[in-house]
Amino acid sequence: MTESRQPDWTPVTRPGRDVVRQRLLDAAAEEFAERGFSAARLTEVARRAGFTKGAVYSNFESKQGLFAELFAQRSLELAGRVLAEIAGMNPADAAGKGGEAIATWMVDDPGWSLLVLEFGVLAGRDPQIAQAYFRERRHLRSQLVELIGERAREWGVDESFDVRTTAISLMALISGLVLEHSVDPEEVDQSVMGAAVTALFAGAVARAGLPAV
Repeated sequence: MTESRQPDWTPVTRPGRDVVRQRLLDAAAEEFAERGFSAARLTEVARRAGFTKGAVYSNFESKQGLFAELFAQRSLELAGRVLAEIAGMNPADAAGKGGEAIATWMVDDPGWSLLVLEFGVLAGRDPQIAQAYFRERRHLRSQLVELIGERAREWGVDESFDVRTTAISLMALISGLVLEHSVDPEEVDQSVMGAAVTALFAGAVARAGLPAV
């Protein structure tokens, strides 16, 4: 009697939907950062991820939809970085070196920061983009308000510390510094960027009536 033999092959396991989406998002981050939003091509995103263009459209309705999800993901990462720097600060830290670490990652990831600026400009003209930009920037701002508010409560100045204005000013300052650095990195270098962010914290601390040292 002849023994039956198992097929000499291993079934190919296809990646799950979550894995496919994340690979597409990672590839999109590279494509958008290199080319900018307007010039980015979905065929190139698919190629970088190792899929066909159809995989992009089966997971995201459009280039705007793809970037909106990437923007949301990266906004959370940005919030995490900023919050991590603020979390351990006492008043002296905030006023004396509050901007040093923040300036470091602004310089280390200029492509993404410029892309956020481009997305913000496009949001002023495209309602679909505006909706995503508005939602994620407000979410990021609310996270900053929450953590800065926690610091103010720990310092005992939650009633005098202007938490919301500080959060809004920090986001606006970061955007402006990234743009200026990209155009004139010699003049607006990392030390200047750090000093500008530190000055923002120092002013907020002083207005709250806290000692800076």
